[in-house]
Amino acid sequence: MRRLQFSIICTSIFLPLTLAGCVKSTVPTVVQDAPQKQQTQQCYELLTALKGLDNSAYETYKQQFNTINQTYEVYKKNQPIIDNNSSEIMKSEIDNKIEVVCSRVRSAVFTDMSRRANTLKQL
Repeated sequence: MRRLQFSIICTSIFLPLTLAGCVKSTVPTVVQDAPQKQQTQQCYELLTALKGLDNSAYETYKQQFNTINQTYEVYKKNQPIIDNNSSEIMKSEIDNKIEVVCSRVRSAVFTDMSRRANTLKQL
């Protein structure tokens, strides 16, 4: 159940974000009220930070979230007419992909910051 909530929260965050083509400067209300507020907010903030650090990586991960969001929309539209097993599998896949992309975002931010720290060491 928590994974479904997490995917709904992330989808609610990233769908408007990706459709608008820009990053909002304030945290959406959905994140502020989320049960997994800390994880969801951290992923959102890191994606926001990544835009300024590595725009190429940001665009890559934004596209990955677009794909997840499109899949989620299909899932939500068809959820009432598919059986519980199919629904559970799809929900798990979406949740797992959200976790994977959030991990990639965290890694990209860490890598960029490490690169910048190494540049400072060489001064």
